[in-house]
Amino acid sequence: MYKLIALVKRKPGITKQQFKDYFENQHSKLGEKYLPPYCKKYLRRYMEWIPSPMKPGQTAGPDFDCLVEFWFDTEADSKAFEASVSTPELLKFIVEDEERFLDRPNTFRYVLEDHLSFGPE
Repeated sequence: MYKLIALVKRKPGITKQQFKDYFENQHSKLGEKYLPPYCKKYLRRYMEWIPSPMKPGQTAGPDFDCLVEFWFDTEADSKAFEASVSTPELLKFIVEDEERFLDRPNTFRYVLEDHLSFGPE
């Protein structure tokens, strides 16, 4: 598996609930439309910071609202997906939609490398 994640922050001025509602009811539909057949799993994990009792006095870390996972069979599938949505018209449409609810300059993507110690794969 080739996995990408995005750490996503909501646009200033919208609530966490507005962000989640828009992501789930609008933007995720674009993923459902354009990610297949390249992407095998598209998952959003909404985050809320909680203080650790083992770290008294710790303040909240980077302020992200959602961790988005994209699972591909191969890196080539990920690149094929990117190519499939890179036409100027479609790219413009996706960016305009993201600007409705995302803080785009403060959203970051990463490739994951998994190392399992125990538990199901």
